[in-house]
Amino acid sequence: MNDVKAGVLALIKSGLTGETVTLPSDFDWEEAVRIAVRHRVAVMLYYGIYNSGADVPAEIADMLKVYTFKRIQQEMRQEYEAKKLFAQFDKNEIQYLPLKGAILKYLYPKPEMRYMGDVDLLIKPEQYDNIAEIVTNLDFEFVVESNHELVWDKKGALHLELHKLLIPSYNEDYFKYYKDGWRLARQENGSWVMSDEDFLIYNFTHLAKHYRDSGIGIKHFTDIWVYRNVKPNLDEDYVRNELSKLKLLDFYENVIRLLNAWFDGGEFDEISEFMTEWIFDSGVYGNKRNKELSKNLKFEKKTESGRFIRLRLYIDQIFMPYNKMITLFPILKKMPFLLPVFWIIRIGRAVLFRRENIKTVNEGLRISTKENIDEHQTALNYVGLDFNFDEN
Repeated sequence: MNDVKAGVLALIKSGLTGETVTLPSDFDWEEAVRIAVRHRVAVMLYYGIYNSGADVPAEIADMLKVYTFKRIQQEMRQEYEAKKLFAQFDKNEIQYLPLKGAILKYLYPKPEMRYMGDVDLLIKPEQYDNIAEIVTNLDFEFVVESNHELVWDKKGALHLELHKLLIPSYNEDYFKYYKDGWRLARQENGSWVMSDEDFLIYNFTHLAKHYRDSGIGIKHFTDIWVYRNVKPNLDEDYVRNELSKLKLLDFYENVIRLLNAWFDGGEFDEISEFMTEWIFDSGVYGNKRNKELSKNLKFEKKTESGRFIRLRLYIDQIFMPYNKMITLFPILKKMPFLLPVFWIIRIGRAVLFRRENIKTVNEGLRISTKENIDEHQTALNYVGLDFNFDEN
């Protein structure tokens, strides 16, 4: 790990704890800010600079100050809109379970430190018609329905992701555990919540899913560190037992050692060094190379063959599966028999207007060699991850 990455982590810790940090006089502030913005931890960086009294170039300091103030405004608007939404849900007896950032941001020293792009809620699908009416009356507009969520947006105010499922069904191994998400919910003071342990397990599974599928950035690891520090009396035996069921225990142990090295004075070992580089290279939600290799590794694991990966790439791009096509052409949900027609429409669009998509497919083919896929498998196994389909 180079000095810039070490400095970014030190400033994040300073932002979270108030401890001061000293950086070298030749510290590369431009690169540090680029990393922080890419990983959506720039507000933590700003507070770390403030707490440490770091000597920062004026233009960098001004930029981070403006960035932070805008984030504060955004967070206040999100909170205002979320409270209005929740009040209407409560009034109409809508059951909803807040997830991820909607809870986590309030555990940080300042809520704006935890960048939140959207509010995630688990809902009961049978209540969706009433929910749709409520959010429409609150000036939200429907965006798209995916495998596991219904997305609505109030432009400039709040992005809303209504989860039908806690985990997409195409993440088969984790979905087996999370298929019935409401089994983990309980009422507390009139609101639906998870236990502290189940909330940690769910967020950790979400982190693992992204790490495995494409990579994931720094802020999701600070989530785990902040949460475990705010909740020091967690039943760790229960947490580890449930993560063992998910085949995530080894990865969890590696992440805990990683966080100890990042923020608690622990020593870096080979795995934590490896993970640090992987995470910094990923950006907030991974990169195209990892996504492509994971997609093809999953195919290889399911079919127990890597022989037809390159052919499947072309077929999937030309004849996209139904569950993906309905996100592009929602009418197919009501008229699935028109799927072949919309395949032709999509191919025509690609040829006439979206030649960059063809370029993307060719790039995927160049990446997806047997050697690269095997190396990717080794990299995931090294940190305790795999695609596990043997019990489904």
